Amino acid sequence: MIPNILLAIGLIVSEPVDTTIAAAVELESVTITSSQSDAMHYSSSELVLKMVELARFNVVDGNSLLQAQAGVYTQQEDGWGLRLNIGIRGSGVERSSRITLMEDGILTAPAAYSAPAAYYSPVMWKYQQIEILKGGAALITGPQSTGGAINFVTPSPKMKDYHHLSFSGGSFAQLVCNSQGQVSVSKRSKLIYGIQRSQASGFNVIDNERTGGFALNDGYVKWIQHLDQNDRHHLEVFVAGTTENSNQTYLGLTLEDALNDPNKRYLASALDQMKMERLMTRIGHTIRLKNGWFRTDLYRQGVHRNWYKLDKLSNGSQEIGLSTVLIDPITNREFFNALNGTSSVPYFALLKANNRNYISQGIQFRGQFSKRYSKLLVKHEVGSRFHYDHADRFQHTDTYLLSNDLPSLDQEGLKGASGNRIDVAQANSSFLRTTMSWYNWNLQAGLRGENIQSSRRNWGNSDPQRTGLNPEERSNQTFTLLPGISVSRTLGPWSIFTGIHRGMTPAGSKSGVLPELSTNTEIGFQHRSMPISLTVFHSEYQRLLGSDAASSGGSGSGELFNGGAARISGIEGNWTKTIGAWQIDGAATFTNAFFTESFSSEFEAWGEVKYGDNLPYIPILQGSGKLIYSKNRLTTGIQFQALSARKSASELDSYDLPAAVVANCSLSYTVQENITLQAGIQNIGNTRHIVAARPAGYRTYSPRMWTLGLDLSF
Repeated sequence: MIPNILLAIGLIVSEPVDTTIAAAVELESVTITSSQSDAMHYSSSELVLKMVELARFNVVDGNSLLQAQAGVYTQQEDGWGLRLNIGIRGSGVERSSRITLMEDGILTAPAAYSAPAAYYSPVMWKYQQIEILKGGAALITGPQSTGGAINFVTPSPKMKDYHHLSFSGGSFAQLVCNSQGQVSVSKRSKLIYGIQRSQASGFNVIDNERTGGFALNDGYVKWIQHLDQNDRHHLEVFVAGTTENSNQTYLGLTLEDALNDPNKRYLASALDQMKMERLMTRIGHTIRLKNGWFRTDLYRQGVHRNWYKLDKLSNGSQEIGLSTVLIDPITNREFFNALNGTSSVPYFALLKANNRNYISQGIQFRGQFSKRYSKLLVKHEVGSRFHYDHADRFQHTDTYLLSNDLPSLDQEGLKGASGNRIDVAQANSSFLRTTMSWYNWNLQAGLRGENIQSSRRNWGNSDPQRTGLNPEERSNQTFTLLPGISVSRTLGPWSIFTGIHRGMTPAGSKSGVLPELSTNTEIGFQHRSMPISLTVFHSEYQRLLGSDAASSGGSGSGELFNGGAARISGIEGNWTKTIGAWQIDGAATFTNAFFTESFSSEFEAWGEVKYGDNLPYIPILQGSGKLIYSKNRLTTGIQFQALSARKSASELDSYDLPAAVVANCSLSYTVQENITLQAGIQNIGNTRHIVAARPAGYRTYSPRMWTLGLDLSF
């Protein structure tokens, strides 16, 4: 009902276009936070990050790149950015499952509703900018709206055609080649394209052989068509694809090995490999109205991935999890020897084929209409999304004999025996947001509704053909109304703002599990031209949601369950200063995130929680600083990233993930207008601090890496 009402509103406001106005030369992308001020949230706590600045230090891991932003937390996993773990304002970082990820305003995670913890790692090279929406700014995105959302924006059309080629190479056999450009096919048609190949041999070592490498292909084509002479109707067709083949594992190290031999990898994981294919297609139509616009997007994304990786160990009569072995290698000495391939008796490795297909599709409507009443400007934004996604698991487990050589196949597993189910979500969501501007005051109020029907059909391990007439079924429904309001005032170059909004994380398909809810407030100020900003945020969480995911050390079932209440508060700030040829940038975040009730949980990241225990993987302090020198053809700079100690599990009495400082540097020289040479060093000090104690064992920060590159433009 709500989506139909909002669609009707969008049609009602479609006033005739004044055809005497000259047509716009370029179609400006209508994204969640367009460069047009009328699309921005008035809390002013959002960040719009230009990729040309983000890419300056040649950081290969998107986790490290985004960690430099205030209010954004990450956890490095593989060192190459193949697995992103991002959180905003204390929401939690695991698999980016507690924030909303979008591309050009469209949901881009493999299955945002039915499997929010399914890995999605956008390949950063192709984006024009990244928009980080915090607090109430995420009201118009959903479904995860507690911490915020990230919108990755692909290039918009430019006045002149261009072509850009980039080549770089570096440590561990890194090789990156990409090409981007724009072609004007006709006066009203433009084609924007991009393609990239990246690969590396990896920095891990198994018996003196390098491993952990990857090969990644990524590309997109965007066709933009102006449909009429008056520039009223625009059609956009977008197609993007990604393939990945990587020798990555969930297996970490014992604490001793992580400290003394951080590049080591155990022999039992030698066959671990991820294969992934992704295809996204979108068709968008925008109509420009006299006092606004209305846009329709039809989208479909398919992702197939099979992560064939070590899951458990067996001595023939007993199976044991990897975490158990690595946490206590002394008690489990023989199993640990089996991991290394040094056991004197037969042991077996159980490798699970985590074979999954994801479908995400839907239709989305958005519109904006504004009207002035003397000194009062009123803007209405409306939107609806009709969405379907599913996660299809069809998994099996093979048994390998462990020796001092590569694991050898002992027995093939029965297809579907390790997971044979489909999780489905159908969601209808809508929002309405109104902004009233009067002199230097802005009042913005909005309401988002989410109606989610989640279900599961499980055929179990005895029906791989899915022929059974009565598979195990279950369902759960989530309906929420999420209001938000914010106020801001401009005082010369300064603005002050405050706001409060309701946040939500969907509950999944298990009956009785309730959605996670939060009440989030913020207050702050900023100076846009300096620029400088400071925001104080506070969130009260009801019944936090946990997930039994293998990435957090669980069984991998993906089950969601409710935990206790929590409170998160903090301060975040940004500052930039230019002095002659020098530019100084700084960002810092203070966070106090803790549980406000005691409870017992089987979720390894929580455990036996007591009142006051910290949330895992959230640093109390983190910050970054950049010093950049630019003169004539030379640009060089150094960047520092620092974070305080963290806990890998809330129940721990001490912080097991240490504080650390990482430094990066870069240099670029413009030989002539269209030729630029680049060089960079990531992790100058080769800091190998421990960054995680999950999924199984300890993981360390990636080693020192250098890159050399050449950019050509014409």
